[in-house]
Amino acid sequence: MAAPQDPPPVSPEESTVRLTTSDPATTLHLTEPVAPGAGETHRFGPGVPTPTDTTDDRVASVWHGTVSPGARSGNVAQGRRPRRRVLGGWLLPAVVLIAVPAYLAWQRHAPALTVTGATVRTDSAGPACDGTATVTGTLFTNGPAGTVSYRWKRSDGTVSGMLEQQVARGSHRTDVVLRWTFDGHGTLRATATLEVLAPDPTAASATFTYACP
Repeated sequence: MAAPQDPPPVSPEESTVRLTTSDPATTLHLTEPVAPGAGETHRFGPGVPTPTDTTDDRVASVWHGTVSPGARSGNVAQGRRPRRRVLGGWLLPAVVLIAVPAYLAWQRHAPALTVTGATVRTDSAGPACDGTATVTGTLFTNGPAGTVSYRWKRSDGTVSGMLEQQVARGSHRTDVVLRWTFDGHGTLRATATLEVLAPDPTAASATFTYACP
């Protein structure tokens, strides 16, 4: 009887189970195990079939090591992103649709600018010879923004054209200025009058003396 031959050499990377034929009590021999991390992971058993339409993709992915058991599946994460995009897509137009009508309604029903009074002041001693008097008028308003129409009248018969003064929102007093220049010698009693034409007509004046020996 020929002596039993040794089985052919096995590569260390293989994990094949081989059966000897010489020993009546059949013995299992495994090749040298692969060091951890040096090769691919080997599993015993029937394995998991390739995912099909009737196989749970997540179970198969966990078995193959591509998805950790605690991780969310890609389908769940992908299913939530479109909802966030949809939310961001309609939120801004909705805010605009609410804000614009509210602003227009506020503008429509906001109180209008009202002139509640006016004063005029200057140096009562008047300017020096050939000097200029600075006359300051103050417009008192109720707070909203708007435009005040006014004019200056001088006691020498001169009347300015209609002037306009812009009033800022939140302002309750706004100054307007008249500069009246004199020349020559003599004495003159002068009066400057501020006439508010709109939105609420009112008037105020101040008197001073020009004296040049």
